[in-house]
Amino acid sequence: MAGAVNTAEVSVSTAKSTAFYRPELDALRFFAFFAVFLTHSLPHTPALYSHYHLPASLAFLIGAIASAGAFGVQLFFLLSSFLITSLLLREKQATGNIHLRAFYLRRILRIWPLYFFALALAVLWPLPARIPLNYLAAYLLLSGNWMTVFFGAPKTFVSILWSVSIEEQFYLSWPLALKKSSRSTLVGLAISLIIIANLTRIYLARGVLYDHTIFPNTFAQLDPIALGILCAVFFQNDARRKWVVRLVLAIGGLLTLIVCGHFSSRADVAFTLLGYPAVALATLALFMAIYGLPFRFKPLIYLGKVSFGLYVYHALALYILGLVLGGKAGTPGRFAFYWFGALGLTIFLASASYRWLETPFLHLKEQFAFVKSRPA
Repeated sequence: MAGAVNTAEVSVSTAKSTAFYRPELDALRFFAFFAVFLTHSLPHTPALYSHYHLPASLAFLIGAIASAGAFGVQLFFLLSSFLITSLLLREKQATGNIHLRAFYLRRILRIWPLYFFALALAVLWPLPARIPLNYLAAYLLLSGNWMTVFFGAPKTFVSILWSVSIEEQFYLSWPLALKKSSRSTLVGLAISLIIIANLTRIYLARGVLYDHTIFPNTFAQLDPIALGILCAVFFQNDARRKWVVRLVLAIGGLLTLIVCGHFSSRADVAFTLLGYPAVALATLALFMAIYGLPFRFKPLIYLGKVSFGLYVYHALALYILGLVLGGKAGTPGRFAFYWFGALGLTIFLASASYRWLETPFLHLKEQFAFVKSRPA
C-alpha cells in the first residue's frame, strides 16, 4: 500500500510540469456571468423600454438581449466540460491513469465551500427570500435542478444554483467514463449525449411544456456539455485562426443568441426543438472565436477567475438593491443606481468570498492536482 502511495506521488511530481491554463477562457467565463446578470437585472418586455421613449427597434433589441442572457448558463456548461475533460485527458497522458479520488477531492474543494455557504445564507435569511426546507433538501443533495423541474423554481436568491447541480452530476459520472475510454470512444459518447438531449426535448415538446421542465433538465442540457467534450478532444493545442474567422464566429454566435432570445418563449414547441440546438452551436462559435487568443487583460481575467462567486452572489445583490429602493426603480436614475449598485456589490461579494472563503480551499485543492491549472 505504501508503494502505491509513493508511485502516485512520483506521478504527481511528473505531471506537475504539465500546465493547462487558458486566461482567454476566464474572460469568456465573465461574459457568461454577465449574460446571466443581464437576464436577471433587465426587463425582458420591449414595451417597458418604449415607455421611456426609446425607438421600438432598440426596445426590441434590449429585450432580446435581456432574454438571451439566460443562455450564459449553456456557455458555462460548455466551458466546464471542456476544462474538466482537457485536464483529465492531460492527467491520463502524463500519468497513464485518471485518479478518481483526487478528482473528486478537487471538485469538492472548488465547489462545495461557496455552494454550501450560499445555502447556509439562504437558510438564515429572513422571509420571504429564505429557501423552503423541501428545496433545501434537494439542493443539499445536489439535485436542486430536478426539484425545479418538477415543482418550479423556489423564490430565493439561491434558486440559480440549480445549474451547479447539473455540473455536479456531470462531474460525478464523466470521469468514470473517461477513465476507460479512448479518444474515439469519447467522440462517440459526446455524439450520444447530443442525441439524448434532442430526444429529451422532442419528448418534452410532445407534452405540456413549462419553462422549468426543460431549462433545468439535465438531459435537455447535454448538448453544450457534449460540445465542450468534443472541443477538449479536438483542440488540445493552440487554435490558430485568422482574425476575420474569429470575428465571424463571434458575431455569428452573438447574433444567434440574440435571435434565440427574441424567440425564447422556452416553453414554445418550435423553440424547444430548434432554439436549444441553435443556442448550443452559438456557444460553440463563441468558444472557437476566443480559444487561443493571446489575451492578457488582467482585470477581465480576474473577473473570470471569481466568476463562480459572481454567479452565486448576483441574485442576492440584486435582491438587496431592490430592498434599498423599496422594490421600485421606476425612473432611469433609480434604475441606474439599482443596476450598477447590484453589479458593484456582486463584484465586491465575489472578491471577498474568493479571498477569504475560497482561496484556502483552492490552495488545498492544488495538493491533489496532477496537472497545473489556474493558480489560486
